[in-house]
Amino acid sequence: MPAMIKPRALFLWALAAALAAGSGCTIWKEKPVNSWTSATGGEHFERLMWRDVKAQHWSDVESHLAPMFVSLYAGGTRDRAGTIDYLKSLTLADYTLGDFNTTSNGADMVVTYTAQVTGTYKGQPLPSEPIRMMTVWQQVTKNWVAIAHSETLTSGPR
Repeated sequence: MPAMIKPRALFLWALAAALAAGSGCTIWKEKPVNSWTSATGGEHFERLMWRDVKAQHWSDVESHLAPMFVSLYAGGTRDRAGTIDYLKSLTLADYTLGDFNTTSNGADMVVTYTAQVTGTYKGQPLPSEPIRMMTVWQQVTKNWVAIAHSETLTSGPR
């Protein structure tokens, strides 16, 4: 004759099963951020910026670069206008972003990550190796703007 399961034991088993099922990080994928107004952090800002550069949404790109924006590459530095010209010379076929790390300090946020890109710059192929990136974002009123950006190839200077 089967043993009778006590209600308390059944409850504890059901609770443990529910907690185990709900605690996994990979059950639900992160909801994609589709607009700047719904972005909540540095990774979202970077993903939106890359999306806008690839789609050539220049008004969105420009609205998220501070007036005193500066970028640093192996070839030197660029101001805001030079960076916009550089970005407009890119043709991105595809990109993958990963290894995000975000550090916040008041109205500033530093985002570091790696990017793997395919495409061209002024008709020349982009490097095929991963690129380490860092962007400094600053909150202004109800918006965030990038104030600085730096890139380097993972194997050395670019």
